[in-house]
Formats: sequence, C-alpha cells, structure tokens
Amino acid sequence: MDSPLETLVPLQFKRKKGRLMLGDAQRAHDVTIIEAMARAMHWNALLDSGAYRSVTDIAQTEDLMPTTVGRMMRLARLAPDIVEQLAGYQPRRLTLLWLMRNDIPALWPEQHQIVEQFR
Repeated sequence: MDSPLETLVPLQFKRKKGRLMLGDAQRAHDVTIIEAMARAMHWNALLDSGAYRSVTDIAQTEDLMPTTVGRMMRLARLAPDIVEQLAGYQPRRLTLLWLMRNDIPALWPEQHQIVEQFR
C-alpha cells in the first residue's frame, strides 16, 4: 500500500498590528513580502514564457490595477541574496508598502545599499 509522503514544518503564525507574521515575536517573517515576491517571480516567468504579453494582461487576469502589478514585479529584479534575506528575517522597518512605493534600482550593489539603510 502506497501512502503519500507528508512533511511537517513547525510554524507559528502571529498577528502584529494587523499583519500576519511567521515566527516568534522578536524575529518574524512578514508573510506579505514573501507572498508578493513569489507572485512577482511567477508573473515574471509567465511573461518570459509568453503566457502573457504584458503587465496589463496579468492585471486583468488577477483583477488588479496595472500599476500595482508593475510595482510588485519590481520585486522579481531583487538580488538573489536580498530575496533570501527577505524570505528569512526582514529588517523591521522594511515593509511591502515601502517596497511598492519606492523605486528599486536595477543594479544589485545599489539594492544592497538600500537594504543596509534598514539594519
């Protein structure tokens, strides 16, 4: 008899000021940033594969404004080590709102300078 494999990952979800956080109270993951990065990378892959022709097409499918999709897509251009850091424990003041409202430079060294400001 074949049984499906099951993996258990011990996680603690907590709410802090209305935001869902993953981890303990001192060092927690901001789930919204992780989800936004995943969506941005997925949308970028869809554009690269030709499944969608533009950000506008994705926005219509997702029922979002094209500017929202475009701003979130900036997260797909983050340096790999920054993505790893943000998927780990983010600097407390670095929020998805900040990432959406501020321009993210294309060059990785400049991205590192921005992230360093939040430490």
